[in-house]
Amino acid sequence: MVLQGDVSAAYVSGDFVVFERARVGTGAASLVAPASKGEEAPTSSKPQAVARVPIGPDGKFKLEVEVDKPRPGYFVVLDAVTHDGLRMNPRQGNNFILEPSELVLRLSSPGRFVVEGGYHNDAVYKAWRQSDEYLAARSDFDGFVAAADDESEEDRRRRVDRLWKAPETLVRLEAEGMAEVATTHSDPFVRRLAIESARVVGPWILEALHRLAKLTPGDPWVRESLPQYEALFEYAEKQKALETGEDILDLTGETLDGRKVRLGDVRADSRYVLVEFWASWCGPCRMEIPHTKQACARFRDRGFEIVSFTVDNDREDASAEEQLPWLDLGMGYEAEAPVAYNVVGVPKNYLVDSRSGKIVAKNLRQHRLDERLEELLGE
Repeated sequence: MVLQGDVSAAYVSGDFVVFERARVGTGAASLVAPASKGEEAPTSSKPQAVARVPIGPDGKFKLEVEVDKPRPGYFVVLDAVTHDGLRMNPRQGNNFILEPSELVLRLSSPGRFVVEGGYHNDAVYKAWRQSDEYLAARSDFDGFVAAADDESEEDRRRRVDRLWKAPETLVRLEAEGMAEVATTHSDPFVRRLAIESARVVGPWILEALHRLAKLTPGDPWVRESLPQYEALFEYAEKQKALETGEDILDLTGETLDGRKVRLGDVRADSRYVLVEFWASWCGPCRMEIPHTKQACARFRDRGFEIVSFTVDNDREDASAEEQLPWLDLGMGYEAEAPVAYNVVGVPKNYLVDSRSGKIVAKNLRQHRLDERLEELLGE
């Protein structure tokens, strides 16, 4: 496989790294949250790095690696620095199909790259990514990110609300696109790759597997995958996210310098606590931090506090870089907090009444957080 591209539109340095997609068992993608205490989740293997090459001073790279057969993969740019000096260290990247072919990394929208070329890769991804509806949704999302020079506060709030809703449309269209490939493509192996590559899961996967079982009744991969995915969805169904009005879960976390902190102790010294889940590699998380700092400074004297949990797997220096003025605990998706709160994606937050221990709101962003705190604590 030869994969080359130019990332100079987004990054000034870094390494381009390709990984093989992790699996549950031998047939299903690793798509399930860790198990709670006393219950085992389906086991998964860690993603394996296939190749890594440095990005040149001109922003270009060329990666060559032996690939024996098509299989799901994804790429990331590690140790990257953006043009405005922001260091990015992602743990998840854009999916594509590793295959013996010539592939090209292309800038599909500001700061977003996709891999094109290769029969299997294009068969799985190209049609729905180039649909009018998906391109329009992507364009809308990109348009919501940047503010106009003369933007009023009212316009800014409308734009931010639309910005946080836009990913829902993109996620829906991706799921629908992958489901279409997995259930209707003429090539059974392309259907399999679409199932294995899915990062937006749903009942369509089981439907696709049952259709594939009828199409290829002797395929051992299908026979292995069906019970694995059935177990995955059965497990996921048991993991219910906390909702407004429910009791918060008391947890103990560890600061990045090793000090243990109990959420109950923070509640005892506050009126409302924002429990925030984030990661250094999460762009929307990092975009949100400046406004959250403003809210912290504005409302802290009135009893507002923040406790964040990073799902980074390594004790990197993102917290020090951001200079967070609140407790930041971690680490990893398998830590007690993200498991108990069923965190499978970030950013995510809960606003908690410290006295009652009840969740009063969730996923508050920017002015939505301000408005709720003004309502609870006064302007």
